[in-house]
Amino acid sequence: MKTLMIAAAAGILSLGLWSVVGHETAAVDPMISNSIPVRAAGHSYTISNVVANTACLAERGSRISSRSERFTASDDCDAVWPGLSAARTWISNGDGTVVVADARGEAILTVVDGDGLAYEAVEPADAMVTMISAD
Repeated sequence: MKTLMIAAAAGILSLGLWSVVGHETAAVDPMISNSIPVRAAGHSYTISNVVANTACLAERGSRISSRSERFTASDDCDAVWPGLSAARTWISNGDGTVVVADARGEAILTVVDGDGLAYEAVEPADAMVTMISAD
């Protein structure tokens, strides 16, 4: 029994010395933390007006707040809906509706998630405008 205790103590001591002596300290892992990419800013839409038979491109950009994102529409979007080129924000209301607003926060269009990848205008009532994801 005494021999077994001495052998166990010697084994533990040699294991401890082996782990300290002759081994380098672990280097910093070269893996980059935060390596999961954040969704790239920018989501493009083709905006069309079926009555006027016009279309243009717009982009929903980086997040401004918990509910809103930047929004830009080209000058030719005014042919799709008056004042649409002045749009600056995309504001999600949390009820399925989104307000596309100008720099003062005034609503230009209110859209709702439609079928598939499209948004359909619900306000103003006479806006026959759809936004289809172009990405």
